[in-house]
Amino acid sequence: MLSESTSANGIPMDTMRLQGPDYDRIRSTDPDFLASYANFSFCNGAVISAHFGDQRADTAAKTTLARLYPDRVIEQLNIDRLGAGGGGIHCVTQQQPVR
Repeated sequence: MLSESTSANGIPMDTMRLQGPDYDRIRSTDPDFLASYANFSFCNGAVISAHFGDQRADTAAKTTLARLYPDRVIEQLNIDRLGAGGGGIHCVTQQQPVR
């Protein structure tokens, strides 16, 4: 388990569970849709996360991220088109090689 892992220096890792949304309450009906709040990205003074239409789960995820990153603004975006392709915010915000 990741919660029992350590860094290369032997320091225990802190882990936090982000409960996913209820698939019966999200906007998407695509059976391959990926709905994960853990697929977020940092941007300047913010954390960019997803919202999926399950208001209870969306709010809980935002609250958890705000507690983990108190000095950052938590912004949630509708990423339904990304989720339909199996991806999320972190997936599409990573650097690309020049060639």
